[in-house]
Amino acid sequence: MAKLSYLLVIVAIAPFVASTSHHKPKSCVEIKEYMPTPENGYFILYDANGNSFETYCDFESEPPFVWTLIESLTLEHSQKSLYRKPFDVNIPLGECNATFELFRLPSTKMTSVLSSYGSTHFRSTCNFNPNVGTGLIDRRDYIRFPACSNPYVLVRYSTYYCTTVDYINLRGHSCRKCKVPFYSNAGIHVAVDLSSASSYCGSNSFTLADAAYSEDFFGHYGHLRPTFSCASNANATTNWWIGGIYMG
Repeated sequence: MAKLSYLLVIVAIAPFVASTSHHKPKSCVEIKEYMPTPENGYFILYDANGNSFETYCDFESEPPFVWTLIESLTLEHSQKSLYRKPFDVNIPLGECNATFELFRLPSTKMTSVLSSYGSTHFRSTCNFNPNVGTGLIDRRDYIRFPACSNPYVLVRYSTYYCTTVDYINLRGHSCRKCKVPFYSNAGIHVAVDLSSASSYCGSNSFTLADAAYSEDFFGHYGHLRPTFSCASNANATTNWWIGGIYMG
């Protein structure tokens, strides 16, 4: 019995290693293929070269989607010049101690997750809390879109790129299958800037009547309003994910 108790303690504090001699999962979707009923938590994945890394897997908040965390930063960290870079700038954070306050996969590992089996979508959430329920209370201040609709999330575009999203919610205002403009450059993290929606996306673009001038959402926060929950206070977090639908 003593040995069993010791084992349970180790499992509780260490990331789960979901690999076999035949397969090393490259994404959380692949973990779901091999473990039909996993719970949310930190897991070990592998890049295209077989190198291991730790991240968080969300299996529960939005079934049938499964999500792999690629970045999570507090507002305080997001506004620092060191961290507010596009995803193709390699700034690995929290590799040995993943937390939702300061975490970012290396660029090559993001690309590996995106190219793996079942990875079809991007998602950004606010204040995902791994210690409460399934982590996501609701879909307020939330965006999800197919990766094929915007090839410039992991690679900077340096101008606006109009993207058709599955769903977006900002301050309780939402739409489905509408268009929003994303922007990034060498010193600006990818983000949504609705002030340019009508100019770059034309008809069926999503607009927000109470948006501040050049207000930024889901990444870069040069202009913000605290009524957007990712920017509500210095400790509020913005979480970026790559995922897809589990078809099992």
